[in-house]
Amino acid sequence: MASLTVVASAAQAASWWGFEGTAQKDNFFLDGAFRPPDTMGAVGTTQFMETSNGSVAIYDKNTGALLLREKASAFWQRMGLSGSAGDQRILFDHYTQRWIANGFCAQTNEVCIGVSDTSNALGTWKGTKITTAANNVADYPTLSVTQNGVLIGVNNFAPSFTGTTLYSIPKADLFGGAPTVANMSSFTTSSAASDRGFAIQGVTNWTDETGNAHNVLTVSRDQFDLLAYRVNGVSAAGATQSAVVDLNRPGYTFNGRGRQPDTLPGQANNTGNRLVDALDDRLSGMPVQVDGKIIGIHTVTPTGVPSANAFTELRWYVLDATSFATLSQGTISGGNYDYYQGSLAVNATGDVVIGYNRSGSQTADSDGDGKADGRITFAGLQMKLDGAGNLTQIGSEMVFRVSDVGDYRCGAQNTVDNACRQRWGDYAQVTVDPNNPNVFYAIGEYAASWADFSAAQNGSLIRANWHTYVAAVNIAGAIPEPGTYALMALGLLAVGARARRRQGAAA
Repeated sequence: MASLTVVASAAQAASWWGFEGTAQKDNFFLDGAFRPPDTMGAVGTTQFMETSNGSVAIYDKNTGALLLREKASAFWQRMGLSGSAGDQRILFDHYTQRWIANGFCAQTNEVCIGVSDTSNALGTWKGTKITTAANNVADYPTLSVTQNGVLIGVNNFAPSFTGTTLYSIPKADLFGGAPTVANMSSFTTSSAASDRGFAIQGVTNWTDETGNAHNVLTVSRDQFDLLAYRVNGVSAAGATQSAVVDLNRPGYTFNGRGRQPDTLPGQANNTGNRLVDALDDRLSGMPVQVDGKIIGIHTVTPTGVPSANAFTELRWYVLDATSFATLSQGTISGGNYDYYQGSLAVNATGDVVIGYNRSGSQTADSDGDGKADGRITFAGLQMKLDGAGNLTQIGSEMVFRVSDVGDYRCGAQNTVDNACRQRWGDYAQVTVDPNNPNVFYAIGEYAASWADFSAAQNGSLIRANWHTYVAAVNIAGAIPEPGTYALMALGLLAVGARARRRQGAAA
């Protein structure tokens, strides 16, 4: 396993610029200031489109100018659907030059699907929906696209976890005339059946490699590990699933909370400042495929370290897209930081951009920006994928946006509500510009000032509120050499399966 320690001293190869996205305060005046934001966005031919819990926003991708922000419910109702309860995702389909979105309908047993009529996100859209059992919550609906198919995975709760369902919808059925799920194939796996994953993620592929098949990369439902398989015949009804391949990539355990520099009054360090819910090991960012290789990333905590001293890290994998053999893997870690909410994209020539959050206990201000180094930071890396499946870092870490506060909390200003369901981000995304494969757009979350929400707007509680930020990374002219970081080969021993229970939540 390669271990990558991120530092900021090497020359930067890529250039980037960015703009502010939707904030919790924006959504407060629309459909509600939900937490977490479900940070999600994608770039199209002329626009960047963002979905969050409460709104849909469209920006000029070249200037960052806001063109539209509206209630999420209004967006779906124009398609004749019931509204939105959150968990929205968005992609721009490179094959059809049209947008596709999904998320909860107003009823959380229904998954809304919307498709634009043109490449203009401000234009007309049409919609359809998937309806599950009346007492079901189709939680955490994922989204992935290939030339011929669309995959949507959900975790089922009624109210406890009952299993998963993976939906395969022929692409032509959604992007033809009126969208339909009449030829959809569904694969439901009960909580007692053989393991086919949790928060199942299809692999998005913009290079027409899979034909009538659609690959899947997902974390295991029952152990700390990853699984891969494919859905065959995705262009029509009657799709089938292949056998599951266990990647045998263990060596990690439950994730603890991420650190921040400010400690809660009356609590010791490393307890009072461990307030960021870094989520579990699910792939919160979409895996992608290029040149016969699948690349995925997720948040893990390595085993063999006492929990009080362990840091979360980002672990990436490169797989052979046919055999699912692991070609390489590594981590983004180090510097006494917790790393979480990783997402990535790759272009046809193997250029990769990874976006992520990191935070720590550091109170120093080493760069003189007036902000403690440990504040929750939205950052990114440029990497290069070679023909053998190895990833090499290019340049140094790109710091996109540092939080305005060092004590983001789930609850009031001086307390922590440990029972609340406020995961950080919940997911994130990097996408490739369909007009320029050298440009990548990453969206992530940061924490804004307490003062940005008045007590009157937020009841009796004064909270730090979430904001989103969009970074456009241009890798053109990047020096094709690794940065100054050593990729150290480390042995990764297989460990036995470890049963675990999962908890899911609606929007």
